[in-house]
Amino acid sequence: MLQGTKEERQALMVAPLPDLVRFIVGSCHQECRTDMARLETLAELHAMEEGRRNPAFIEIRDLVSRFCVDMRSHLAMEERNLFPAIMAVEGAELPAARKEALASVRTLLEGDHEAEASLLRGIRSLAANLAADQDPESPEASLHEAIKTLSEHLQQHLYLENQVLFPRMR
Repeated sequence: MLQGTKEERQALMVAPLPDLVRFIVGSCHQECRTDMARLETLAELHAMEEGRRNPAFIEIRDLVSRFCVDMRSHLAMEERNLFPAIMAVEGAELPAARKEALASVRTLLEGDHEAEASLLRGIRSLAANLAADQDPESPEASLHEAIKTLSEHLQQHLYLENQVLFPRMR
């Protein structure tokens, strides 16, 4: 769900599409990139240090790596294809062929959103199982916390696009 004050959330719901796009890229995408870099580093470090003791760390590292590669590709597709088109046409009437192309990109991105959310849920579940009954300073707990933070930021990203931006594009 959206973070921030009620007024900030309400403003995003009715913001002009270019302003909403700027917020998504400048805030949501940036947070996801920062969170992914932190998570990748932690997952790699814990897999190296703890992977022999517990192979789940290696599995998490591999899933995190896959998730981050897919997510970076997704963010780039939005930023290089969808968002420039939205910025260029705000307020203009699009030709039918351009509308169809944007609808195809949007459909593809919506499918990506579900796949990314599902993969992150799996990673989060693995990490939660590891972190259960662990000291808050343990590798398990730090990894779980990093995944939780990324998950929260990703939820905002998905909400803004699936529930606000995409419906307004139709």
